[in-house]
Amino acid sequence: MSWRTKQFVTKNRLWSSLLRIGTAVSLAVILGTLVATYVWLDTLQVFDLKDEQLATIVDFKAQDNTLIFARNGEKIGELFSKYHVHVPIKQMPKGMVDAVLAIEDRSYWQHRGFDPRGILRAATVRLKGGSSHQGASTITQQVVRNFLLTNERSLQRKIQEIGLAIQLEKRLSKERILEIYLNTMFLGNGAYGVGAAAHRYFGKELANLDVQEFALIAGLFQSPSRYNPARYPERAKKRQLQVLSAMVQARVITQRDMNQLGRARLVYKEYRPINEEFAPYFIDFVREETQKLLPKRSNINGQGLRIYTTLDIDLQRLAERGLASSGKLLDDASKKVGVVTNKDGSPTKARLEAALLSVDPTTGEILAMVGGRNYAESKFNRTTQALRSPGSAFKPVVYAQALAQGYKWSDVIFVSPITIDSYRPRTPEEDFGKETTLLRAFYRSMNTPTVEIGQKIGLAPVTELAKNLGIRSPLKDEFGTMLGSSDVTMMDLSRMYSTFANYGNLVEHIAISKITSRDGKVLYAAPKPAARSKTALTPQIAFLMTEGMRTVLQFGTGASAGHLANFGVGKTGTSNESTDNWFCGYGSNIATVVWVGTDEHVRISGNVTGGKLALPIWEKFMSGAFKARPPAYMSPPEHVVTAIVNPHFGTRTDSGVRMYFVKGNEPPAESASAALEALSATSAAGYRDVFRN
Repeated sequence: MSWRTKQFVTKNRLWSSLLRIGTAVSLAVILGTLVATYVWLDTLQVFDLKDEQLATIVDFKAQDNTLIFARNGEKIGELFSKYHVHVPIKQMPKGMVDAVLAIEDRSYWQHRGFDPRGILRAATVRLKGGSSHQGASTITQQVVRNFLLTNERSLQRKIQEIGLAIQLEKRLSKERILEIYLNTMFLGNGAYGVGAAAHRYFGKELANLDVQEFALIAGLFQSPSRYNPARYPERAKKRQLQVLSAMVQARVITQRDMNQLGRARLVYKEYRPINEEFAPYFIDFVREETQKLLPKRSNINGQGLRIYTTLDIDLQRLAERGLASSGKLLDDASKKVGVVTNKDGSPTKARLEAALLSVDPTTGEILAMVGGRNYAESKFNRTTQALRSPGSAFKPVVYAQALAQGYKWSDVIFVSPITIDSYRPRTPEEDFGKETTLLRAFYRSMNTPTVEIGQKIGLAPVTELAKNLGIRSPLKDEFGTMLGSSDVTMMDLSRMYSTFANYGNLVEHIAISKITSRDGKVLYAAPKPAARSKTALTPQIAFLMTEGMRTVLQFGTGASAGHLANFGVGKTGTSNESTDNWFCGYGSNIATVVWVGTDEHVRISGNVTGGKLALPIWEKFMSGAFKARPPAYMSPPEHVVTAIVNPHFGTRTDSGVRMYFVKGNEPPAESASAALEALSATSAAGYRDVFRN
């Protein structure tokens, strides 16, 4: 480079520096003059602002995620529009406050809303050609800008910002302004506030972070996108070291502390929505129920509610794993599922779905809920939203009404084809032309005896009892209803079987035990079980049905799960063409309904029944549930007696089936039942396959 060239470059640099200095000095003088003028006029109350101009900040109500807890107090869900985790200033860790003040506003406790020295410091750094790690705006100014102003860079907006900051500090305490700042500023990764950032970046509560982690979060205030450790870990680390250095300058840590903290490893945790990790169908249901319980709240997200639910963590995990581990069973059955037509007209195999609902029959508390096989693929909750045919799972209503009208398990019926309302229900041919007791017809799930009994006792009493037992879905006025032709929900069947388990007492199901505000004020408390219950059956008839369903596991369509019969009982159900497959059963303290089928009501070919598809899932779940919640022996109530009876002929015997009776209505010794003469049998040929067990 020639001498003249060097001289030219030197002159240019000199003029450039002088111009930069002149510009900065001019801006500083102008800004200082305007600020001084504002402060002087402010002392004369010339620019006093009306309260409504700052009301957005002064009246600010802290946002916080609505949290959902299981019955053991463990958090299982969060509801929010923007991710907030509010931390009151009194609970804010000192290390977090120290880090933020050191890097953002070291004179915070001394200034009145703006910091002239900070402005001068930032201008000086820029004059030297550097970049300030600490901005010229105070925390109060940042709050004002975040709530009331735009990010426009102009002298007029800066003066307005300073004026509003001064006024804000007249209306709110320093502690309150700092609390708002720390809980509302966007810190990247969807997090608003330091508490939310602790969860999003480290997967921990703010109180559980270390100083090096506080420093990382404090560094995000300046530019959350630029220093986002999830995307730019090296930039984030450099910024963290700047914060630690600022903390040394602020004398809140030593240089030795900084060296150690700077070397400490930062372990980030990838954020995953908790609502989709565990019990997602239940979380959705709780959200809907909360909205019903608190109708005046248009949006419960981000309201800081604390929702305490009835979910049992262990049973929910057991249910989810049970369905997941039944994949081979369901996948094999899927090969027999029919096709459906896509929107474009092309055929495709229907997906085989499954769902499980488990409750405590004595309290009505929902313990576990799995609404489908894969929440990510389908958020449709089959435990509450699907209307399906229960098939033979409805039959206990018919038999309970018969027993209530004076029939008994030992009554004998002659099995023959019948025609009712133009259809002929199916029963295995080997049972035709033979005598059988009502109990044997029940545990073998025969159709024609069920309809015959239904004819005698009447359809109206059956449907009325179904409603009393908890069936809320409309029932068709046809005899096919007795065989499960009317669609119901899993919740309907859960209430019904829980009522049998609870000695005839229906307790309304609940998922929420209590809702409070963030500060603990109770907004809703579930009524006690006694206030949610009503009597649907006498304890005696309910117990007779329980023992009848025990024989389903001992001798009938549920015999593959017979090892559970000491404490468990239940009933299979299969609708026409196996579109719906059920097992509904219970112990003394847990009632569980399992359904397997397709959302499109598609036929499943082959020998498919509730006993082959739903029962194995129920058995697996209840085997674990009985260990987690050991059931009690279900003892007979007063006025119930027992006898050993021949299951075919209804006579007392030494080696038959144990049956239970209401005292005074038991079979006489060595006497055939008179029911054979009382019940007529209508012969018919060529019956069609309408319903199966």
